[in-house]
Amino acid sequence: MRFPNTLKFPLRAAWDIKGYPTETLVWPAKQSVNKTILFFIPGNPGLVEYYTPFLQRIYENSPSPHLEIIGVSHKGHSVNYRAETAKDTTLYSLEDQIQHKIDCLDTLAEENDQGTRFILIGHSIGSYISAEVLKKRPEQGIIRVIALFPTLRDIGVTPNGIYITKLVNWIPTSAFGIAGSLVSWLSPPLRQFLVESFTKQSGQGLEVTAHQLLHSSVLKNVITMARFEMDTVKDLDHDFYNQHLEKFIIYYSENDKWAPRDHYDYMMDHFEKGNIHLCELNIPHAFCLEPKHNEYMADKVGFWIQNDLHKE
Repeated sequence: MRFPNTLKFPLRAAWDIKGYPTETLVWPAKQSVNKTILFFIPGNPGLVEYYTPFLQRIYENSPSPHLEIIGVSHKGHSVNYRAETAKDTTLYSLEDQIQHKIDCLDTLAEENDQGTRFILIGHSIGSYISAEVLKKRPEQGIIRVIALFPTLRDIGVTPNGIYITKLVNWIPTSAFGIAGSLVSWLSPPLRQFLVESFTKQSGQGLEVTAHQLLHSSVLKNVITMARFEMDTVKDLDHDFYNQHLEKFIIYYSENDKWAPRDHYDYMMDHFEKGNIHLCELNIPHAFCLEPKHNEYMADKVGFWIQNDLHKE
């Protein structure tokens, strides 16, 4: 399908996934045949808008007319005032989020040609979810899983995991919801000023935090998902990774407090033939909050997927 030259990407939509209107960003392929779809799964918080500059750069730099990029938010992690998500008060578990991404992939497979190939990219817990999607859909045309700053094992005993476990055990989920309700009553300029002052965020990250993250239902879902992560992400499934190792690119950073250096060492010790990297620039876990880190990671990922696209 050809789009007008004046149309700006990404396209933003509430994508119906089994009745749930999913916040979605789409960069469509320039040619609709022989497509390779890059399906992006965010971390936690799971608002895909955090990653817009990252995905935009990948799309703009790709010479392939067959590359399509689709990124989705987690269930309950966005407030879309044009859809029923604005009224959704359900608290979703990690397993709910995994099933949601499986449903997304199934829908993409149904709506595209049989030979369509898929590249899954996950950030943080999105890497774990991507692996689980591959585990449940090994014959669905997934040719690559790129795990960025991945929380694939023992998340609860990482430095940040220990802190978050204490936090979610001491403070009830409802308290985060109340805080979100209070903040959401502030005027948008004041809310943005306060977020900028406390977090030092800027640009796209600041906009998303101030105007999309700080809502009662979103914060409660972020905390609920984190609680399930601490209880669920423990032992690594060695048989699964040995079986699918050639599909994985796994990328760690030295001082990451969610996926620390010893996780990189562990993977290198157990999967010597794996495509496993340690960041040379010590880029932080939340790379999507800093423009120069977005650019660096987009260029690196773009190089990796270009190698896959050459095999079209």
